[in-house]
Amino acid sequence: MAEREPAVPAELQALLARPAGDVLLLGHVNPDGDQLGSLLGLGLALGQAGWPVTFAGPDPVPEPLRFLPGSTLFQQWTTASGPFHLVVVCDCPDPVRTGGLLEGACGPATQVVNIDHHPDNKRYGTANWVDVGASATGEMVYELIEALGLKVSPEVATNLFTAVHTDTGSFRYSNTSVKALRTAAELVARGADPARVATQLYEARPVGSLALLGQLLQQVQVSADGRVAWLALPAGSAPEAFLEAEDLVSYPRSIRGVKVGILLKAKADGRVKVSLRAKGEVAVNAIAARFGGGGHANAAGCTVQGSLEAATARVLGAVFEALEQRD
Repeated sequence: MAEREPAVPAELQALLARPAGDVLLLGHVNPDGDQLGSLLGLGLALGQAGWPVTFAGPDPVPEPLRFLPGSTLFQQWTTASGPFHLVVVCDCPDPVRTGGLLEGACGPATQVVNIDHHPDNKRYGTANWVDVGASATGEMVYELIEALGLKVSPEVATNLFTAVHTDTGSFRYSNTSVKALRTAAELVARGADPARVATQLYEARPVGSLALLGQLLQQVQVSADGRVAWLALPAGSAPEAFLEAEDLVSYPRSIRGVKVGILLKAKADGRVKVSLRAKGEVAVNAIAARFGGGGHANAAGCTVQGSLEAATARVLGAVFEALEQRD
């Protein structure tokens, strides 16, 4: 296991010790449960302590995550209305993923806080806390809030529990550590409701979504040796809201014997978004890095230019090469 950095760096605690100006909690493109839960949880806690807080990002809150407390405060920006005294970015290894908003939110005196658990984080903040041993950025944010002595309200707890819950795959993935489970238990004690979170995430599908899911899953393909499964979706295969709500890459990964599951989604602009999931035998973040992406050893992503067919062939080639090197 990777060596963990010291918990809650002193410089980070000093920056957030007391209200000192306006703070922007900044999201990245295609925000997920860990990123939004971390931002909203920390922002609500800072707001209760007297900080003037703004939540914003380049993309809106996805439908399945709109139950998160504070999500209605999250603004979708095309340009940043800065500068801010402090900008906090969570679960974002590369500032490029903020869609240019980080640059626009910063002035000469702006302090940037970068909190993340991705091993490929670029350490772009004034204060960087990157703990690759953490199960989720939400786990780190809970530790930060505790270190600052801020109140963990039920709303804060719900956001942070959702962050840990989603990034551990509902506590199914290999990053489900003792600390992750302990953090989740403490957040439940602070007011998070696991049943409500699970219901909102997994049992609030719109009518007709199961039929569409069935149609898409019929397109899953499995390699001759049974070690790789993938789903390649042409542009327009399903509404974007549906694709945001469904963790489609988990289905190829769930097949017995499969080591790597892949989801490829063609976009109208000629790009193909790729999600990779592994079961611990292949580091898919290294594969994603070959295409300019990144992530974790068992969960990574990238974007490939070109047709869906060409992108599929390139990604599959890289995956099979990684498997052969593992053998």
